[in-house]
Amino acid sequence: MRKAVVTHWDIDGLASNTIISRYTRPDKKVLSSVTSTFKYLMSLFEEGYSEIVVADLNPQLTDLNNYVNLFNAMRKRGCIVKWLDHHLWPEGVEKTFIEFSDVVSYINDPFTVTADISANFVNAARDRFVTMLIELAFDDDWFQGKYELTTIYRRILRFYKWETRYRVLESLLAGDIAPRWMLELYRLEVKNIYENLIREALGRAELVERNGVKILVFPDVDPRVHPGELISVAEKNGFTSHVYIVRYPRGVNLRSDYVDVSKIALKYGGGGHRKISGIPGRVDVETLINEIVRAIEVEAKVHGNYII
Repeated sequence: MRKAVVTHWDIDGLASNTIISRYTRPDKKVLSSVTSTFKYLMSLFEEGYSEIVVADLNPQLTDLNNYVNLFNAMRKRGCIVKWLDHHLWPEGVEKTFIEFSDVVSYINDPFTVTADISANFVNAARDRFVTMLIELAFDDDWFQGKYELTTIYRRILRFYKWETRYRVLESLLAGDIAPRWMLELYRLEVKNIYENLIREALGRAELVERNGVKILVFPDVDPRVHPGELISVAEKNGFTSHVYIVRYPRGVNLRSDYVDVSKIALKYGGGGHRKISGIPGRVDVETLINEIVRAIEVEAKVHGNYII
């Protein structure tokens, strides 16, 4: 039985890949973006892998018909998929997965990180290394700000592409959680440029106010800039709002403590968590602003949670 594992490329995804790989020893390890998940899963099936673990990647509703066809093919050949995630899934996707329970089994827990789910899945010993991987995943995904190492990982992974991401994975698989080459690369090539990119994004920020709802929009943000870091710096400089929209060339990030942005993201082919979600592609910002205002007004009427 040939095994493969495919995970997201961020800290949680890398931590999940490392934990799963160290305990199951897959024949192939793949890093993927969320939108490329189906492509890689299809490719692994065509390459003859018969057991595939997918982690920290939420299935896209737009790929639902493709998954149905793929799972039917997997059923005929006896291929199985084990899916571990902590993002919000569209209802239609989960129903389809249940229909193919003989092909795909899944664990989806939004109250933790996928690295933690992965450790439970492989019954990993919670030694210092595994515990630290999970801590870094929590620190990044929940934006806790505990470790400087999290910031270095986050920036390196966004600043560089696949070759560097796979190099990070190889270092982690070797048990090196703070590789010297990565720390040096960050110090010499990333830190100053990254902080300049944040300052440039702050300089272009636009505050929109509708019916008492304040929405801070960051247009044309460099994709290497992490939205959580950008918003954190904005708040430290007095730029606060009820909702934040970070517009990238190929998508949008939504963040709020006042409305469930995952519901808005799902309407436009995205997803994520209640307070943090993303939408791939070119979504009109004005449309999103109107959606946000309506959602907050509905929330206020239903729960009495007025923000003004």
